[in-house]
Amino acid sequence: MVERKNCVYTSCYCEENVYKFIEENSEYFDDMYAVFVSNPRKQCAIWYQKSSNNPAETPVCWDYHVIVVAKKSLHFYVYDLDSSLPFPSDLNEYFSRCFRPSNSGIPQWWLQFAFATGHYFRPVHGHDFLAKFSSDRSHMIDNDTGQWLSPPPEYQPIFKPDLGSNLMDFLDFENTSLPGKWLDFNQFLLFLEN
Repeated sequence: MVERKNCVYTSCYCEENVYKFIEENSEYFDDMYAVFVSNPRKQCAIWYQKSSNNPAETPVCWDYHVIVVAKKSLHFYVYDLDSSLPFPSDLNEYFSRCFRPSNSGIPQWWLQFAFATGHYFRPVHGHDFLAKFSSDRSHMIDNDTGQWLSPPPEYQPIFKPDLGSNLMDFLDFENTSLPGKWLDFNQFLLFLEN
């Protein structure tokens, strides 16, 4: 298994972390997906994130998140470099703890918010993600100050001039021009079974 310490990681650049993970580790797995997680409101509560002061009870509300789902010998694993859960995590454990938590200490309003806004998943096959993803990182520049919202990775942006910057297109629930389609929680799990 791939160890967290050997992965390229920059906080707040999950899509690039996933790109680098797939680029460097695809030979070790039978199948891999970059999985976008979001919802139409761009307010997605996810538990067990390292940036939370209390990951088991207080989720982080991301506008989007991207994780790796990898298959090895008929078993699915989640690689989430922002998670406080084991790396990798069993798919069922990760999904039940991060998206369907049952911890009695969680404030009821967080659960109501999470279930009202929902979690949607856009799985993109690893080789498609490597071929089609392109970002100039402009979404991470403050429109008012021109400053970075979070320091960028030290390597050059994963930008392909012929594609333009298309991160927001991957996150668009109406866009069907790129690989992958948005699925709800149950549809996503069924997708992996097929």
